[in-house]
Amino acid sequence: MNAAIEKHQDKVLMFSSIALIMLGIIFIYSASGPFSRFMTPPKPTWHFLMKQSLWAVVALTTMYIAYRFDYELLVKISPFMIFVAIVLLIAVFPLSSGRVKRWISFGGLTIQPSEFFKIAAIIFMARVIAKRAGRQIYKRFIPALGVILLGVLLILVEPDLGTTGLILAVTISLLYISGFPRRYLIMLSLAGIMMASVLVFGLKYEKDRVDSYLVTLKDPFAADASYQTRQSLVSLGSGGLVGKGLANGGQKHLFLPARHTDFILSAAAEEGGFLIVVVIFGLFGLIAWSGGKIAASAVDIEGSLLAWGMMLFLILQSTINIGVALGLFPITGITLPFLSYGGSSLVACSMAIGITASVWRRGKSPRRYFKRFKA
Repeated sequence: MNAAIEKHQDKVLMFSSIALIMLGIIFIYSASGPFSRFMTPPKPTWHFLMKQSLWAVVALTTMYIAYRFDYELLVKISPFMIFVAIVLLIAVFPLSSGRVKRWISFGGLTIQPSEFFKIAAIIFMARVIAKRAGRQIYKRFIPALGVILLGVLLILVEPDLGTTGLILAVTISLLYISGFPRRYLIMLSLAGIMMASVLVFGLKYEKDRVDSYLVTLKDPFAADASYQTRQSLVSLGSGGLVGKGLANGGQKHLFLPARHTDFILSAAAEEGGFLIVVVIFGLFGLIAWSGGKIAASAVDIEGSLLAWGMMLFLILQSTINIGVALGLFPITGITLPFLSYGGSSLVACSMAIGITASVWRRGKSPRRYFKRFKA
């Protein structure tokens, strides 16, 4: 059994993510029904179920295409991919309305460019690190980091501090894995912390969320604590061991905000209890384990960095979302991969799984096998 699992890490990775997608569809349907009826105009209770199911078809197709695609070609065209991603990030501002500008809508379809920028940035960094190994430090990474920083600044202006921090964390982690000198990594990290401090405490960027978070840490049920965090904790605690049963949760009746997006874990815990949370954590654990195995056994640096980058993206994003649901982190607006409602997030996460699985598939082909021993 163990030998079979070791031999098919790509299948473990993909089936674990598919199981999460299926669970997500179930709990999105259960959690979004009351919200659908209060939309303007009112929607049927299955509105979000149908939309997420259609996106799931697109996501699974994307996962399979990425799995069968040669990741080396993706690495080669990554400059074009990052260029398109930045163009889409720029297009967000004239094509969206309201204070928050994160989505582009056309023909009834809504996409969030920052989700695809994450994928493009990881592939681009894999190419830069592999191609420029051995050159002087400033020639290797400063131009590439400038491109990443441009995209990060555009996301920051949307505003989306959570995604900004996630991309920077993945970028610095990839540089660390590649052997980037620690003194430069420390300098980059300190610069990021200083920039965040100036934005939040100097320019008051998202300061209300930070203030609410600090109050919530002391007492989640204080009068000026975060309402979202309070209701999330109520949902998590009221589920008990086995939950109240599917569709029987009370918090989804407009008490728990973003019940089918940011706080899908809380909604699932209320209806499925501690047991469903264990299942979800177990599936994410399988993804992290198999992804790490794939990254460690890749036959070239591009494949290894791709797998590490995609796994870091998925696991860090999951950790942030879960931390927010538990009241450990401030509200960020970051979704839980595969489970939360949202087409762009679902497609991007599925693409990450497909690309990682393709590293394993290509590494097991005869051509790759002989290349490994020639090296």
